[in-house]
Amino acid sequence: MGLFGKYSKINREELDSIKRYLRECLPSIDDNNLHMLRKACMYISMVYVGMIIVGELLLEDFTFSIEHCGMIPLMIVYFFVNLYTLRHRGEISTAKTAAICCTFYFFLGVDLALIDVFDSPTGQALWLPLACIGLPMIFIDRIYKYAFEESVVLSIMLIMSYFHRDHEGFLKDLYISIAAFIVSILAARIILEVRAKEALAMQEVTKLSSLDKLTHVLNKNALIERIDNYFHRKTSDEFCAMCIIDLDDFKLVNDNLGHSTGDILLEKVGQLLIENFRAYDLVGRYGGDEFVVLMPRMGDINILTNRCKALQMYISDLDIGVNHIVTASIGAVICKGESDWKAIFSMADDALYKSKILGKNCCTTWVYVDEPKEKDILVLMASEINEGVNSLFEGEGDRFDIIHATNDDEVIRNISRYRDGIKIIMLEVNAGTGSGVFVLKYLKKREGFAKIPVIAVVNTQREAAMAEDLQADAIIGTDEPDSKYKLE
Repeated sequence: MGLFGKYSKINREELDSIKRYLRECLPSIDDNNLHMLRKACMYISMVYVGMIIVGELLLEDFTFSIEHCGMIPLMIVYFFVNLYTLRHRGEISTAKTAAICCTFYFFLGVDLALIDVFDSPTGQALWLPLACIGLPMIFIDRIYKYAFEESVVLSIMLIMSYFHRDHEGFLKDLYISIAAFIVSILAARIILEVRAKEALAMQEVTKLSSLDKLTHVLNKNALIERIDNYFHRKTSDEFCAMCIIDLDDFKLVNDNLGHSTGDILLEKVGQLLIENFRAYDLVGRYGGDEFVVLMPRMGDINILTNRCKALQMYISDLDIGVNHIVTASIGAVICKGESDWKAIFSMADDALYKSKILGKNCCTTWVYVDEPKEKDILVLMASEINEGVNSLFEGEGDRFDIIHATNDDEVIRNISRYRDGIKIIMLEVNAGTGSGVFVLKYLKKREGFAKIPVIAVVNTQREAAMAEDLQADAIIGTDEPDSKYKLE
């Protein structure tokens, strides 16, 4: 390969890195552009006032004209624009950032063009060409956009120069404009190359530090940070889903098959999660054999359930080199609204715990209901709205917000959702259908719920004995007319 070929290859690689930088580092580019806009407004205002003072002191023919006044409203407007960008830092889109910055630099260029043509002390354009050379240092954009933006404002200045100056003055302005344009584009190319190398190197370091070394998904700290950032920007009408995936009997894999086999299993699960979730889903290892996935724009519980079941099937097909079938339990929650992600995570964790109690390879999917309660909460599980239920609503409706559920899953979901506000739980225990039995097992095994008082409503002595064995805090019989669904 000749010298020209080597240069062409290097140039292509540099251009590719610039394109990648402008594609992959948009959030940091937007933040930098808005930051530099604030700095530019501050320093331009200071320099502008200083140069007017110096002009008045040193130049005999200097006069403060209407062209100089054009800078004042621009700086006033952008003082408030900059306050807005500070208040909404991290929330402004790339398109809006570009519009804010380009509008400022365009009107700044037009004002400098007016000063150069109509009020330049030297009789030749100076300020706009200097501004064009400096633009790539304070504003990050694609090279062809620099060329377009600068050619527009320089053309405006040259048109005014053509009609206002003599032929020689216009040619001088044309010469310095061409020179400034060429220097500006070359400077943009060099500056973008340097920025791209630094940003991509930092991105790679950050990426490596944010990945779990074994599974190659996000580590716990990076996962929490990105989930927190997502919920901070998420709009109130946007759905998302969070899944917690826990490998069944992973400790037995380590104990019986060795830690090296356990590491192979975790690595394969990490790769499986990367391959089976969308590029914008957040996949991370929360700790040990527990993985967390956040899925933006996921609002259909049937699709979520099917995806979880498909994932369980893929996990059971994993080959770890020994005759061992791997299974996983999953808890998943869909939410909509401006909820704290920790509340969603806690609910998904409760769903996972339910899956664990049900047995291996189980999946529980819930929907987070964004309906805050004003009063203390009483959760009631009854298969139907009967006389006892109606009497409870009539007698205790003033004291409590009563949440009625008809099955075990619905009860546990509501307990998980309203955990801090629940004062009492009433359950119908039915030995024939098993209704209420699982809820009691769940509540007494789950440390966070074990202290919530549970009243078991029973029909028979057998059910009363079952409720007592499951550590219900109180037992009342539906055949006792004075105590039916009654709270003291």
